[in-house]
Amino acid sequence: MLNRVLPQDIRILDWAPAEEGFSARFDCQSRTYRYYFPRGALNLELMADAAKRYEGKHDFRNLCKMDVGNGVLQFERTILSASIRPVNPIHASSTDQYDIFIFEVKGLAFLYHQVRCMMALLLLIGQELEAPEIINQLLDVQSNPRKPQYSMAVDYPLVLHDCHFEGLDWQQSNDEVNHVLSTLQHHWTQSAVRTHVLHGMIKGLENTGGASSDHCWLIEGTRQRTYRPLLERPRCESLQSRIDLFVKRGRLELEKGENGEEIVHKGKRSKHF
Repeated sequence: MLNRVLPQDIRILDWAPAEEGFSARFDCQSRTYRYYFPRGALNLELMADAAKRYEGKHDFRNLCKMDVGNGVLQFERTILSASIRPVNPIHASSTDQYDIFIFEVKGLAFLYHQVRCMMALLLLIGQELEAPEIINQLLDVQSNPRKPQYSMAVDYPLVLHDCHFEGLDWQQSNDEVNHVLSTLQHHWTQSAVRTHVLHGMIKGLENTGGASSDHCWLIEGTRQRTYRPLLERPRCESLQSRIDLFVKRGRLELEKGENGEEIVHKGKRSKHF
């Protein structure tokens, strides 16, 4: 019944009774995101190397949009796993530029636009414009306290794939699952046919001598003729500068800590994970 009144791109498959005070956001134990992308001319080995460098507990202020105005002042997050892999395992040894791959990242929580920033760096590394070591350098906020200016990866390939909760007894209706499956198969048929029509057009032009572009279409903005390394670019404002700005605007408040010395910055609770 509920799915009949929801938008076409939102469907509920399972439900579970929850205790009073349960929060779908704060009671979530981990989240898994997937970002889909074509192989193109990307160096996947370098991207896989770089992705592993995200794992562990790090300060991600240089790989997100700092949401200071909503009270987010702590940027340490724990990444449980991060990997690059083909959607179809048989494509692992292929060299076809149209094979689709996934950047999959699992973490306890994420900052605003964190995954899109993480993916943007992986794409730069895959194009061999940056080395995998740039990840370590940007996670070192002592050496690099201010984020270099760079564009995020586009949003449409990003999927929140899974949210893990403990102690819930999930209920499911087989009829509803079958209905949703049928709807998805309908959408897949349309999309798959369009994809292969486009692929046929591309191959036809390539066979007539057309030069295939190695441009990466997944980073926002336009590509500059001369690439400027990240660490040589202008920097964004520091965290402290942003805090001072929002204190001045009244979006954040200053309070004395319990010891009478520590300053605690308070603001609205962030709407972001």
